[in-house]
Amino acid sequence: MPTDAISLVGGLPKLRAEDARRIGVYIVRGAEVLAHTSPSADGTVRFTIARASLAQPSAFGLQVVVGPAGLGQHLDQVPNLQRVPLNAEELAKASEEFRLHFQGVSLSDEILKIWWLWCRQYCVDGVVVGPDGCQVPGANVTIYTVAHAGGGFSEVPRATVTTDATGHFHICFNWCTCRFCFPCWPCWPTWWLCWPWWWELDILHVIENLDAVVPPLPVPGPGPLAQPGVFAQTRLPVARPAARDLALGRGFAAHRKVEARFAPDSARTAIIQRKLSNPAIRAIFPWWWWCCDDPNILFKVTQGPNIIVDENPATDTRWCFEDGQNVTLIANQSAITVCPGEGKPVHGFVWTRVGNITVNHIHGGYADGTVGTDTSDMALASNLDIFGEFAPTSGVAYYQVNAGQWSGDPSRGGVAPGSSSPISADLWNSVVILHTDLTVTFADVKMGPFSSGGLTNLYATQEQRASVPGGLLPPFPANGPGDAILWAYNGRKVNTNAPALIGGTNLGAVSLSISGYDSALAPVALPANPDDSLTLEIDNNGLTAASINSLHAFTAGNAPVTSTGGSVACPSYNIGPGGYVVMNVTVSDASGHLFEYEIAADFGSGSSGTTTPGLRGYSQAPGTFPPLPYQPPNVAQKSYVGGTEDIRFYPLVDCCYDFRLLVGKRVTNGYFFPSLGTATFQTATLKVSP
Repeated sequence: MPTDAISLVGGLPKLRAEDARRIGVYIVRGAEVLAHTSPSADGTVRFTIARASLAQPSAFGLQVVVGPAGLGQHLDQVPNLQRVPLNAEELAKASEEFRLHFQGVSLSDEILKIWWLWCRQYCVDGVVVGPDGCQVPGANVTIYTVAHAGGGFSEVPRATVTTDATGHFHICFNWCTCRFCFPCWPCWPTWWLCWPWWWELDILHVIENLDAVVPPLPVPGPGPLAQPGVFAQTRLPVARPAARDLALGRGFAAHRKVEARFAPDSARTAIIQRKLSNPAIRAIFPWWWWCCDDPNILFKVTQGPNIIVDENPATDTRWCFEDGQNVTLIANQSAITVCPGEGKPVHGFVWTRVGNITVNHIHGGYADGTVGTDTSDMALASNLDIFGEFAPTSGVAYYQVNAGQWSGDPSRGGVAPGSSSPISADLWNSVVILHTDLTVTFADVKMGPFSSGGLTNLYATQEQRASVPGGLLPPFPANGPGDAILWAYNGRKVNTNAPALIGGTNLGAVSLSISGYDSALAPVALPANPDDSLTLEIDNNGLTAASINSLHAFTAGNAPVTSTGGSVACPSYNIGPGGYVVMNVTVSDASGHLFEYEIAADFGSGSSGTTTPGLRGYSQAPGTFPPLPYQPPNVAQKSYVGGTEDIRFYPLVDCCYDFRLLVGKRVTNGYFFPSLGTATFQTATLKVSP
């Protein structure tokens, strides 16, 4: 029994590679294109198409048409198309495959030269980078052409290529211009019925100039459906801007009135519709100005199963984009990126960074941050990504990360560790393999720890990982000679939750060092370097206290006011003009890593007031804080403990007020930095009117 789908297979005459890439093969019925494909490198043509679509009753026969790729519904505009009729009866009898015969097809140089007058190779160069600014290798980049389609957009995929090891790509497709098809106007041929809103200011400018010459100008030719050549003798009162500027809605930007609003405007649309209802205006309106020879393009990018770039035609289309240009595509957080690393030392080993903070900006266990601000002298917290590099000549294939525990804080008189022991935290990295056959492999790879040769808690270097003997670590992805092996996190030596470095506790300090071993697990002596030891102060605790202890109300004469209603949770006070409230708050951090805090006084619809004092922060001068037991910032000790104080607020309008206590801790993991969040809040209704 015939299946629901059938394959149509044949072979075209052999072509030069550059010409074969520009050829398209279409199955057509009359002017309707049922399917299209491109021949393979050896000229093979293959369609898989539903039988039902081929069996539709029609006065037109089925044909296979060979011509330039990318012409779509405008094949008839190109001369010398090569056509092969299809026998519907033979198709119906075929089981799963039908043989196409192209013996009569001629693809001579003379025919191709004529075709290429209509079509050209359109190419764009680009690079895909992640949100971290690093390149995205092994990603599939698809270029689409975009057209207006009435109330929306149509997107047609044209070509797909894979980014190289540096995230770069070169993408080309056959682009044909059909000068009398005008697919750029969404409602062609009844072009006066719709248009994108961002064309309207330019359209209106042209119409306003045409108003001055209508009706004196005669209606040329057959009226609104006439082609632009008919209007050659009509002298318009305005010159044509660049088609690219018109496509972007900025063709006559210099002539716009100050009050012109570049946004959708139904009243403006109605004016244009009314003006274009006049056949005399339609007859001379130069609608073809909005068409250009260059395509409108956008990109979509996938990497493995993830969509990492998904451009929106309404906002991201590059209108009338000339070929030969360069684009940079910014991928989302799902992208696997490859950063070049910080470089390798001349000898031995060096730690390079924690997250994005380089080790030259870490002192006394603390990240320097922005010196002189509240985000300085930050302890380390959360998940830590720690990077380092061996010298190329070190001979190290495996290593241990040694953690030595401090007694006390390194910046507050702590005692350095007398010994250290290897950590045992799991370490993973992501790998991208670009194979010589142009396929791509993505994998998460375990780097350690493992035990061998009497050694425990060993990790493999990136260079050694593919050669680790079986059984010690999970198998490395298959790869062959010439394949490019790229690591997403170049130089990653530790990736673990911070407490794992200090024996599982939440507060403490550690000094990290490295022991190296060669491929035979013999120790490798590593010459000393200034950055071969890394000291980190770790604080994975939250704030010790963050609370609004009480709220009391007073008149302008400092007389206490009792609640006039509401509830204990949401009191109501009639404090009169000049009255105020006092909130007693406690914000403290026993480890001295307080960042900032303040009371945000919100009321009404998006309004806020100012408290006294306002923001409290680590960089403030100590003399502005309450006396002991409150502990103000002490930059010499990298400490800010905080404590309890009163905060006043003077309301100006009768309203319900929401007092939010915003707090933050002075810690980082190298990627995130301190910020304020709501710890608690208190509401109250305050009346200040007489």
